[in-house]
Amino acid sequence: MECQVWDEHGLTVLALRGKLDSFSAKDFEDQLLRLIEGGARKLIIDCAQLEYVSSAGLRIFYLAANRLQSVGGKIVFCAVQDDIKRVFDIVDLSSEFLILPARAQAVQQFQDNNTGQNSSMP
Repeated sequence: MECQVWDEHGLTVLALRGKLDSFSAKDFEDQLLRLIEGGARKLIIDCAQLEYVSSAGLRIFYLAANRLQSVGGKIVFCAVQDDIKRVFDIVDLSSEFLILPARAQAVQQFQDNNTGQNSSMP
């Protein structure tokens, strides 16, 4: 799996590509936790090119969300493919994470939340 990381409007965007499975999970977990330990608090996970996520990948998302919550941060997912969304639904993580159709909407969600315009963010 490939993970590109960049800053967009003060947010940390991670664009995932390929398969997040037991083989790639450890490297991704290390990278994600380093970002959080380094001060990233507003993360967008762009899943437009993510083809597959295993239970190991879901565990990393949950771990990161908990770590972020403990330091006042938030994680938002965007462009999640239908097959992956079904996996989130099956394990009831769809209710735990904000999942938006596009990265622009995820960016807007953080911006709205910062200005107090939208209090619907979980």
